[in-house]
Amino acid sequence: MKNFLIKTALAFSLSALLTWLYLFTPSAFYSLDNRLRDFMFVMRGEIPHSNNIVIIDIDEKSLKKYGQWPWNRELISNLLYDLSDAGVGIVGLDIVFSEEDRSSPHKFQHFLKTNKNLPNYDKTLAYALSQTPVIGGYTFSFDETKEKNTPIIPAVFVKKGLTKDSYLFKPKGIVLNIPIIQDALYSAGFFNNIPDEGGMIRSVPLVMEYDDVLYPSLALEMLRVYSGVNRVDVVGDDSGVEYIKFGDFKIPTDHTGRLVANFRGGGKTFKYISAADVMSGDFNPTDIQNKFALVGTSALALFDLRSNAYDSAMAGVEIHANVIDNILQGDYLRKPSDAVAVNIIMIWLIVFVFILIFSLIGSWLIIPAAIASILVLYQLLFMILFDYGYVLSLLFPLLAFVSTLIASVGLDYILESRQKDLVKRMLGKKVSPAVMEYLLEHSTEELVASKEVEASIFFSDIRGFTTISEKIGSPDKLIHMLNNYMTPMVDNVVNHHGTIDKFIGDAIMAYWNAPVPVKNHPDEAVKSAVEQINMLVEVNEKVTPIYDVVIEIGIGIHTGVVTAGDMGSEGRSDYTIIGDNVNLASRMEGLTKQYAAQILISKSTFDKLKGNYKIRPIDLVEVKGKHEAVEIFEVIASNKTVEDDELEMWNKATQLFRDGMVNESYELYNTLQKLNPSKLYELYVSRCRYFLDNPDEEFSPILKMTTK
Repeated sequence: MKNFLIKTALAFSLSALLTWLYLFTPSAFYSLDNRLRDFMFVMRGEIPHSNNIVIIDIDEKSLKKYGQWPWNRELISNLLYDLSDAGVGIVGLDIVFSEEDRSSPHKFQHFLKTNKNLPNYDKTLAYALSQTPVIGGYTFSFDETKEKNTPIIPAVFVKKGLTKDSYLFKPKGIVLNIPIIQDALYSAGFFNNIPDEGGMIRSVPLVMEYDDVLYPSLALEMLRVYSGVNRVDVVGDDSGVEYIKFGDFKIPTDHTGRLVANFRGGGKTFKYISAADVMSGDFNPTDIQNKFALVGTSALALFDLRSNAYDSAMAGVEIHANVIDNILQGDYLRKPSDAVAVNIIMIWLIVFVFILIFSLIGSWLIIPAAIASILVLYQLLFMILFDYGYVLSLLFPLLAFVSTLIASVGLDYILESRQKDLVKRMLGKKVSPAVMEYLLEHSTEELVASKEVEASIFFSDIRGFTTISEKIGSPDKLIHMLNNYMTPMVDNVVNHHGTIDKFIGDAIMAYWNAPVPVKNHPDEAVKSAVEQINMLVEVNEKVTPIYDVVIEIGIGIHTGVVTAGDMGSEGRSDYTIIGDNVNLASRMEGLTKQYAAQILISKSTFDKLKGNYKIRPIDLVEVKGKHEAVEIFEVIASNKTVEDDELEMWNKATQLFRDGMVNESYELYNTLQKLNPSKLYELYVSRCRYFLDNPDEEFSPILKMTTK
């Protein structure tokens, strides 16, 4: 009985919390909900569409044949005549002619000094529009514009039940066709597509309110003209629009008058016919006869591409095609007016039902039951969305399920957590946090056993630390200064899945891929190094005003096989790595002083990088204790300016030097030193000068280090 009361109280508390969260949802949650719905669309896949809509595409083929956009208006006129002659039902222009045709011959009549009346292509297009079944296009602006004219719509749009301050979109400006063209049109509609916060098109406005008058979208106006009615009712209440009704159509919308688009698929789902093929007669007239034809573009250069759940680059004109097809087929996705109440009921039902289910089964059945339950819930939400067409919250039912699952197993989790905390307190004094977590999941014997593993080893060191110590003086202040530096650097290593091995005075040793595997560990090490260099600006902002010192560091990274395991004495040990490659990584850090570099990496690290970084080759070095040269590279952090032309000159000079073309490389190094003086360029100028001054000396691009 006690457990029943506790779980009932838990269910009430959890349901109340989720209800509160739902009612006061931050905008970020809407984005997540939309992404889940996009996932549903992808899982559903493409669906059949009617054959009533065709897209006349001003595509790359058309641009190649007839020239770049905008075309002259006579060409557009010919396209419209060709469509009309083919028996098209109605044409919608996803185009606005907001400026006069600059290529029109009459524009040049003054310069040609002729009395002959030259053609006016704008008049030509206007006449073509008056003779063909065309609905024009225009666009609204949400910024103030000088344009104050409004399109004439041969119909009445009436608000029914909506308050004066309705939720309809209210643009501030309009971009119309030039008057001669606009006046020739029977009707027109706006073709604005308003993306969600993430840049995706999920809903399409069917009406907008401009200067207290309602205006239809291009798709809606084409359907209205097609239906032959002269009145459109936009119906709603205080909470916004509910539906738009005309003729036999009753279109459910959201409260702003937008249709939730039931996309048929990605780009090129509908029939596309190239405008070039129409004008050359290379098409089947039955593909156009008595159909809705939308004239627009899929050409990449014309920038009319949009994103939806299926496609990141769908032609904007195809969105209108989807809207028309949704309305013609009547398979709407609708947001019910009582969606808030329905969503809250779903939250409470899910919480109580699943707390009951998880309470009645044994702990060993929790995972199978959870998997089965999530599949059932997914299928239910899928059916509600696509079979019944109701757009309800997807995120909060899933949150309710996940929260219930976590709450139901909470007691076991707490007990296990307490046991783990005890182990952590015992192990925390002996091994690093990463090793401790590994011990909690694996046997101690497995960890203690030494093994060879490829690791990325990292060493960093503060430049001039002795001078800094003398300047600060006080040991307490010195430790405090080091803590200000070490803390963010260590956190950064951990954030990139690295393990801190030890602190050697002011130096940090860390490694990746041990004791637990780390995917792309060379990249994680390099990313951490670059971020640490960039973080120094913020660290110095805290340190410099207090201690009057500026911290600069050098970082060396090398990737190679090491021996990893629990090492030390019987009573005092730690998980660490050893081997020649550890020593080489330490040498890499030491070489940063030699080349005045912030980050140096070995070729083995360089070869395994998968990310994009600004990197240049530095040298071929034979470090002390090694008999083979190691190629080293500098990773250039964002706080170090090396322009692309400078980098290109450096790479060329370095390749020439390694090929033994000392004189040519000397000229380039000398130029670099004059343009951008640096210790690195000075070093190579000196090396070239040495070989030029000592021609009998055997040339070698390898630098042999005699000290550590």
